[in-house]
Amino acid sequence: MLKNNKLNLLISIVCAIVLWAYITTVVNPETEITISDVKVELVNTEALNDRGFTVNERISYLVDVTVTGPRAEVLKIKAQDFKATADIAGYRKGMSNVPVNVTPPNNIELIQVRPEAIAIDIVDLITVFKPVRLEFEEEFAMNQEPGFIEVLPEEMEVSGVASAVDNIDYIRVLIPSGDLTEEMNTFRLEVEAVDKEGQVAYNVGLSQNLVEVTGKLCYTKWVPLRIDTIGEPNESIEVTDMYIPSFITIRGAQEDVEGITEVEGRPVDLSSVTVSEVFHIDESVLNLPEGVEVAEASRNLSVRIEVQGIARKEFTFTADMIEVKNLVSSLSGHVNTGSVNVTVLAPRDVLEEVKQDDLTIYVDATDYRWAGASIEMEVTVECAIEVKDIIADPKKVRVTIIRE
Repeated sequence: MLKNNKLNLLISIVCAIVLWAYITTVVNPETEITISDVKVELVNTEALNDRGFTVNERISYLVDVTVTGPRAEVLKIKAQDFKATADIAGYRKGMSNVPVNVTPPNNIELIQVRPEAIAIDIVDLITVFKPVRLEFEEEFAMNQEPGFIEVLPEEMEVSGVASAVDNIDYIRVLIPSGDLTEEMNTFRLEVEAVDKEGQVAYNVGLSQNLVEVTGKLCYTKWVPLRIDTIGEPNESIEVTDMYIPSFITIRGAQEDVEGITEVEGRPVDLSSVTVSEVFHIDESVLNLPEGVEVAEASRNLSVRIEVQGIARKEFTFTADMIEVKNLVSSLSGHVNTGSVNVTVLAPRDVLEEVKQDDLTIYVDATDYRWAGASIEMEVTVECAIEVKDIIADPKKVRVTIIRE
């Protein structure tokens, strides 16, 4: 009986060995297969960036991998089951063939990688600052908008290939409009680079992935704006046009803006204006209560003053060129002052047209009715062409009145 048991055990072992050999050699034989489009990961890119370099194009590097192994396991393999890397640390600027290292799944033997190396173009790493801009996913209700917004940082470093970096317009932060309330809140939000076509750009790197946004929901109101002018322009310029807005839109908490009926701004001092200028209107020049600021609709509001330079031209009039006007018929007058210098002020193009014949210089003797008087009379100078100003020196001359 014992002999029979041992024989049965031996037979079972032999059968198991035969069955295993059959399965491994006939049912699940060694099989060779090629897997296409295995993605290659570039490693040690940070080391390359630290040296001021980057890879020219951020494309997907792909290789074909030939492996062998048990048929049942090989047929289940997919491209993502392989780990393929190319170590770019230590390479210099320019084209380089970087070997690809492939790690197959367990129990799978690597036979071949095609290509064995990938061509990498290493170029200078360009870094610039781009503005961070907040955008809202939905529109706000009428007479409502975000206010007291602060985005930190206001600018962010963008790095990459020169052509890609130059095409970036700004860094966008998206926030759902419904997240804002009338209470001040702070959010940490993800950012994305936006190119000049308005598309999200994935071919550049950003110095950080999150920004901090603080703000609240405000109410807006359209109110009169009063900005006065003080002083007079100096004689070397002439104000040709001036625009001061009459209304402004403000925002703040509803209870803060409801009681505001007018906003007063800092006066514009014309005596300090020497060239045409545009004065931006913001909180720094407005008398606004705490908790109220300029609304988005008036962010570009400004005072515009246009001036032109005034040139001078001088003429000399002798005594006999000065007429004594409006004496009675029995009297005549004679100017005793040797000469009068007349200065004409006008824009340069106008002044070029002014000649001495265009000027009339005289004194008005209407109030004098007796002879033998020697009196001072004020000089009047008129010009046939419109000019800014006329200055006579001296302003008065001595005139002798005689009877004819």
